[in-house]
Formats: sequence, C-alpha cells, structure tokens
Amino acid sequence: MADPTTDSQAAPADATSTTASPADAPPSQAAAPEASTAQATSTEAKPAEGDAAAKEAADKAAAEAAAKPVEYDLKVPKGVDLKGESLDELKATAKELGLTQEQAQRLADLGAKQAQGFAAQLVEQQKTLTAEWAEQTTADKEIGGDKLPENLGVAKKALDTFGSPALKTLLNQSGLGNHPEVVRFMVKAGKAISEDGKLVTGNAAQADRASTPIENRLYPNQK
Repeated sequence: MADPTTDSQAAPADATSTTASPADAPPSQAAAPEASTAQATSTEAKPAEGDAAAKEAADKAAAEAAAKPVEYDLKVPKGVDLKGESLDELKATAKELGLTQEQAQRLADLGAKQAQGFAAQLVEQQKTLTAEWAEQTTADKEIGGDKLPENLGVAKKALDTFGSPALKTLLNQSGLGNHPEVVRFMVKAGKAISEDGKLVTGNAAQADRASTPIENRLYPNQK
C-alpha cells in the first residue's frame, strides 16, 4: 500500500502555498495606483490654469479697449437728419454706455426708423386735416356750395395780385390754402379789387373748376 505522505500527493498543497499575494509585490508595482492618481490630479488642474490665463488675457484686452477712445462712424438713411447736436449727443451716449461701433450703429438705425415712422404719421395727419378743411370750405354757407367756383376765382385773383410765389408755396404745402377762413379772406380781398365786387366768369370755366381740387385752382403752378 502506498504511503499517504508521498511527494506526488503533497504537490497541490505546495502549489497553493506558492501563489503570490499583493503584499509580496515589488514596491514599484504597489505604488503604481498612487502615481496614476497623482497624475490624474495634475492633469485635471491644467484646464483651470488655462482658464485663468484666458480670463486674464480677456480682462487685459477689455481694459485696453476701454482705455482707447472709440471713433463712431454712424450712417443713417437718406432723408433722415442726424447731424450737429443730435449726432454729438448720440455719440456721447454711446461712449458713456461703452458701446462698440456695431452697437452704436444699431442704436442709430433704430432712431432713424422711428424718425421715419414719425414723419410718415405727420404726413398722413396733414393730408387728413387738409381734406377736412377742403370739405369745410365746400360746405361753407358764405363761400361754398354753388358759389364756390366763382368765389375761388375771386380768391385766386387776390392771391395773384398780392401774394408772392413763396406765399403760394406756403399755403399749398401746408394745406392752409384749403382752410375756409383763409379762402374767405382771399375772396373778400378779391372782391375789394374788382370793379363790380365779383369776378365774372363763364359757366364752362366754372364747371371745369368745380371738378378741380381747391388747392389746384388757387395754386395751379405749384407742385
């Protein structure tokens, strides 16, 4: 019978006992995880340092830009008046707010747009008011109605006699030439310079004038 303690049966125990443990590893291998952690920490710190440098450069550039005065060159659409005190005030405001050329131009564009809209509203309001004055003159019991064509002829005679081209332009462009009180005044002035108190005209001429706006009859040469 074989001896239970032979070498062939004891081999497994010897193999198990010779397995290396982490504690038996060389010092260089055991310290490897700590070195990797330190390297990762160092790598993570680099972006923060880069961000700080970039911020410092940006702050320096901003300080230099603020110290250098901006010469604004602002453009506005044709027909918009932006010069003199208005332009100086806009530039001063842009400088006070620290605006760039592009930002200041956007501000000028907005102002020009608003000015154009305001001017358009004024034109429409003036047209409406002029039309109302013409209706009032046409309906006036003293100078309007069937007597309007004749009275406008008398008013034109007075305007041609005493009025200058500049006055005709003013009355035409402002619309005041349609105002019943202005027409009334000119009718009275025209009758005062007529020998018989009125301007004699033919029926055909009156009919032609009746279809023409008041301002065109009083200022036929005005645009």
